[in-house]
Amino acid sequence: MKELLNGNPELLITVVGIGGCGCNTVNMLHENNLSEQVNLVAVNTDLAALNSIKVVNKILIGENLTNGYGAGSDPNIGFQAAQESEALLRSAIMDSDIVIITAGFGGGTGTGASPLVANIARELNINCLAIVTLPFESEGQMRMDYALQGIDDIKEPIHAYITLSNDLLLAGLGESVGLFSAFNQSNEVLKNLLVALVQMLNETGYVNVDKNDFATILSFEGESILGVGKADSEEEAFDALDQALNNPLVSIANIDTAKGIIFQLFCKSEPKLSTYNGLIDHIRTKVTNRSVLIVPGVTLDTNLSSEIEILIIGSGICSDTAQPIKDIVVEVEPQVIAQDIEPAEPAYLDDELSFINHGESMTDIPAITHNQ
Repeated sequence: MKELLNGNPELLITVVGIGGCGCNTVNMLHENNLSEQVNLVAVNTDLAALNSIKVVNKILIGENLTNGYGAGSDPNIGFQAAQESEALLRSAIMDSDIVIITAGFGGGTGTGASPLVANIARELNINCLAIVTLPFESEGQMRMDYALQGIDDIKEPIHAYITLSNDLLLAGLGESVGLFSAFNQSNEVLKNLLVALVQMLNETGYVNVDKNDFATILSFEGESILGVGKADSEEEAFDALDQALNNPLVSIANIDTAKGIIFQLFCKSEPKLSTYNGLIDHIRTKVTNRSVLIVPGVTLDTNLSSEIEILIIGSGICSDTAQPIKDIVVEVEPQVIAQDIEPAEPAYLDDELSFINHGESMTDIPAITHNQ
């Protein structure tokens, strides 16, 4: 057993920030020392913006195409730039167990290059999750059309994706909040989420969620949500769960149609059995899909900053109003080995994208994430 544990290295999780907002996100993660736990990669067509990023692993894509001056808010250029530098992108993620793409959709580089990176991950049979932002309504219909087209393009190759609304960021934090403060706060929540995700997958708990469990949850077709909640006492554990479940920044703000859910409980001391069962029962009451697959995990960590931390990952969420037929809830022990995800045929983009460059010059909005 000791030889097996010593010979089984930790999972390699790679976070790829693409475009202006994606690079800003991974830069903040680097400043918060998350680079010690995950592999951070910054990808851009803008050389000047890339040079301002402190992340060690940086990739300038489309150097011959754009000469390092950016994609000009044209997703087609962003896609072609990624095509030109596909070998570099493949090399950057090929040894990863999990890839997380973060980008702002509506501009050129993030919108155009992200689907190609997702497709590379799919070809390499790497579990891939994308967290992308939608532009402010004030930025105009053209950028929103670009963003929605980008989401359509990334749906095929990605295992799971999450869309976040900049307008909901404004509504959630209030109109008086400072611009930089808002984005710093949202990136701080993303950092907390990634730390929880890394800890869940890399550390052995009393009840474990393994890589195959994670792959199974990501395999359900539809949108996904992620949330983190914290509490200073076990008595406030249900408040922490509500924080994780009720995320005002996610475009689909509820989990009721989810097909798969990971519930990870981090605790500083041993929790009551009644608390553990009660939290899972509370999740069940939130989900109208009675055949939902719930995979629970519990980790004891005496170094936690809070008494209780909860990570929720929900996938297979339906965006329409139709409700699934109710059936029996299925709960499985997390140590059950799930089936591998077979690579899909890459059919998400071709050289003739539906994007049209209207010549507008706009900058990417820094990434926003979950609001605790």
